[in-house]
Amino acid sequence: MEKAVAFSLSRRKDSDRLFWVFAVAGLLLFAIVTIPPGARRASALKGDLQRARAIHARVKSREAAFLQCERALKSDPFFNEAVLRAKMKYTKPGEEVVGPAVRMSSVIPVALPAIAQFRPSRPSSPDTRQQVASWAMLLASALSLAAAFLLFDRPPALHGAGRHS
Repeated sequence: MEKAVAFSLSRRKDSDRLFWVFAVAGLLLFAIVTIPPGARRASALKGDLQRARAIHARVKSREAAFLQCERALKSDPFFNEAVLRAKMKYTKPGEEVVGPAVRMSSVIPVALPAIAQFRPSRPSSPDTRQQVASWAMLLASALSLAAAFLLFDRPPALHGAGRHS
């Protein structure tokens, strides 16, 4: 009788170990399939966010320059004259045109360079072999977890039923 009880307890421990082996293997395979692609996509999105922030900063600085220019055009007659002289080659009667020491186009923010449009990066699609391997590993992880629960996780009444009678 003692041998039968000891045999069933050792069998139960082996069964518990196999359950955890299958469960951990299934979860590990699942992690291998899901984490690396997610990490690659997250890093691509971080790069997109950095590029978008840089473009946003350039747009904000350009907007500030235009607002400053607009205020000056509304309120500063000397600025208006400088714009007329620089952009339209305006001269007063009797003036001679002499090349200015400082180019007015560098001082006046009227013609700022265009800012590139933001286009998010497209996620790279894996080739067919990688997709098949990923799906196979995902299936293997599901089968491993199912095997752990179906084969090794039985209620205690089923383990020794019929042996003790």
